[in-house]
Amino acid sequence: MKVNWLKMKCISEELYSGHSDVVRDGHTEVIIVSPSLDASKNVSGISSVTQFVIGNNKECAYVHFELGRKDNERGGLFRVFSLLRCFLLWKRMLRHHPNALVHYNFPLSKASIIRDPLFMREAKRKGRKMVVHIHGGVFLTHYDEAPFIIKRILRNVFAWNVPFVVLGKGEKQIVEQTFGAKKVYSLPNCVDLRDAEKFKREYNKTRPLVIGYIGRLAETKGMNYLLGACCELKQQGIHFVLKLAGAEEFPGCCLPRFTSSLGEQFVYSGIVSGEGKTEFLKSLDVFVLPSFFEGLPMSLLECMSFGAVPVTTAVGSIPDVVEDEKDGLYIKVKDVKSIVVALERLHNNRNLLEELGQKARERIFRQFNPKVYVETLNEIYNTI
Repeated sequence: MKVNWLKMKCISEELYSGHSDVVRDGHTEVIIVSPSLDASKNVSGISSVTQFVIGNNKECAYVHFELGRKDNERGGLFRVFSLLRCFLLWKRMLRHHPNALVHYNFPLSKASIIRDPLFMREAKRKGRKMVVHIHGGVFLTHYDEAPFIIKRILRNVFAWNVPFVVLGKGEKQIVEQTFGAKKVYSLPNCVDLRDAEKFKREYNKTRPLVIGYIGRLAETKGMNYLLGACCELKQQGIHFVLKLAGAEEFPGCCLPRFTSSLGEQFVYSGIVSGEGKTEFLKSLDVFVLPSFFEGLPMSLLECMSFGAVPVTTAVGSIPDVVEDEKDGLYIKVKDVKSIVVALERLHNNRNLLEELGQKARERIFRQFNPKVYVETLNEIYNTI
């Protein structure tokens, strides 16, 4: 666990140490908390959001504080000692930047719910102005099924008098009605569209359908159901290629089964970033997201911006982005058959594939404007 000192204008670490002004050179100083920004160590939509914010918000000077488990990082006592060390570094960060705002990214997973309130409470104890940025999670949409301790922690957090940022209108309603939070702002994720703007998709009606997924390869992302659907398509003799990119939740949990079951119809592209990620997105006809729960996945927005048709479960804030039969197709949670039916339709009807892909792309360019995102975020900062 370490502290990464990042600055939008590449100002060095020395300029940060001990600085006490909240506004420096006309820029508001903000400590932003998220997992690692190194794509080779961590596959995280929250990290992508953080990189976007740091790179595009010219009104603020950001310091990045790294918090979150890296892919394949050891657990047990090693993890406990890492967190203790990280908490000490957090206290030092707050001490060195006594007037900086805190932008705290808070994914509602079990581990984060137990860990993050300790860090946020320390910032509150120091009297810091703070924005809590919620990133979906099963306990937001399935609160009634949460253990008692999780419910109690969440109720305590949402009782704080701080602005909460959520990813869509549905989540805003849940946070207000379930937890009684007062300051809740809807701010859908946004993507950098510069590469997508340059891309012109060419539709080939005879080639195999290119199906893809990018993100964490985990059970809760519906990987078993995606594999089951692809095996059924293969048995039917449908021509397709499945391409996956991202890190396994733990080594061997997914990839060996995809390789042995699909053979040459499966391609693993590894952990992609930069130009490699752009080329991966360009290659897809369809983006399949069979997740059990979500916030608003960056991978979904990115794939749609390149014209890939989203085939997705209607969970979290996804319905704010994808409208069934208009710019994508819905599938059921934990349901192989619905994935098969959707992919069969797109394979057999390439006109539908082209129409939905173009509509998906248009929606992202129309609805997820980076300039509007940054302006809205700064307005939220100014409410503190």
